[in-house]
Parts: sequence; structure tokens; C-alpha cells
Amino acid sequence: MLSTLLGRPYLLPIFDGKGVVLDFFLYALLVGVFFFFFLPISLVLRAARHESNAPIHAEISLGLYRACIGIAFQMRENQPSIHLVLFDRLITRPSLPLATGKKKVDNAPSIAETETQSQEQSPSSPLPPEPLEAENGLETIDWIRIGLSPLLRLLTRFPKAFSLYILLVKGRFGLEDPMQTGALYGYQRAAMALPFKRLRLELIPDFCRQGFSGQAQISIGIHLGVLLLMVLSFALHAGLRYVQVRYTSKPLRFF
Repeated sequence: MLSTLLGRPYLLPIFDGKGVVLDFFLYALLVGVFFFFFLPISLVLRAARHESNAPIHAEISLGLYRACIGIAFQMRENQPSIHLVLFDRLITRPSLPLATGKKKVDNAPSIAETETQSQEQSPSSPLPPEPLEAENGLETIDWIRIGLSPLLRLLTRFPKAFSLYILLVKGRFGLEDPMQTGALYGYQRAAMALPFKRLRLELIPDFCRQGFSGQAQISIGIHLGVLLLMVLSFALHAGLRYVQVRYTSKPLRFF
């Protein structure tokens, strides 16, 4: 049945009978490049504490297009592990635990051996040669003039490569002074009145106990295509300014 479908060119035109595997991998590579550079990569940071005195459980996940599929690094009870993320859900099993123990080195040399080795070395060892300075005719001020303007332009455009999906803080909190707890809760209610739909604060004041228990999450989208274009623009701008300084007599401004 499958061979019959593949043999019909009007159903699957990419399979022409010759180089079927190469055509398949070529299209798969193009689709992968499209998803990698044009769809945002989701970076999610989570931290949770079930009780005020309990340890903090941390999680860092990196997925494709709002964590539809990806991997997560989780730290729970000082035991790191790697999990699979599917549709913004962490798959607990199977997991890859990471060992945290340090290996001991048994073949470490003793103090007497190190002293004998230092005595056997010749005291009149030649000094290492000094590194040669590049003679390109450019001074430090020239390099600053070349890179300052492209760097400032890159920094001003850099936030466009990131987008905030959600910032969530949820749980119970209590300070040492109950009045400060109430004041902080009032600040939270005032912040929730602002038109920030991606900011969610769901904190309940606890006037009897001091500490925090709950969870915090921040989800950020990274646009690799935009970031790559920014880096290429920076390199092109800096290269043109270098050519102007190196091979022309026209003075170069800082900005």
C-alpha cells in the first residue's frame, strides 16, 4: 500500500522514485531550519516551595514555540535530572538523572615527589618569548570608534529579540512586621490594576507566619532569526567602519 502511494506522483510529488531518501531529508532539513529560526524558542524558569522552611525546587526548560516540545533541567531535593517537555507539560518518566558526586583522584603526587621534581628542573630555564604585537596601524581610540556605534545600535535593538509570555507569582507570604505584610499586599493590588495582562500576582498575606511558600514562573520567547539578523547587521556595520578607517583617509566619527 505504501509503495503504491509513493509511486503516484500526484499524491506525493517530492518522491520521484530516484533519491527518495535524499529528498525526504532535504525537506526535513528545510522544515527544521524554518522552525528553528522563524519560530520562537521558549525559555521557562520555575521555582516552587511547598512550605516556608522547605527547600526550593527549581526547573529550567527550553522548548520550541511555547514549549510544544523540548527538554527541562530539574533540581529537586539536590538531585538534578533531565526530562522531556511536551505541550508545556513536564514528563516525569522517563528521566535522565545526573550524578553530582565528585570523583577522587588516587594518583595525586605526594609532597616529597613534588619537591624532587622541582629540584630536578633546571633553574636557568629560558624565558618564554614575548608575544608579538600586531602592526596594523590602529590605536585603541580607533577600535573604540569602530565598535562603539554598532554596539550601541545592537544594544538598542537587542530587546526586540525577546518577548515576555507570562510572569507568575503565586502563593502565601508573610513578613516579620504584620504592617509591612499588609502594605506589601496593598502594593500588589495596585500593581494588578495596571494594564499588564502578562503579569499575574496571586499572593495571599499571612499575618501569623513569616516566610514564603508557593511558586514563581517566568516564560520568555527568544526569536533566533531576529537575533541572527541583528548580529549580521552588527558585523556588517563594524566591518564597513573598519574598512573606512583602515583604507581611507576620511575621518570617522564616534556615532
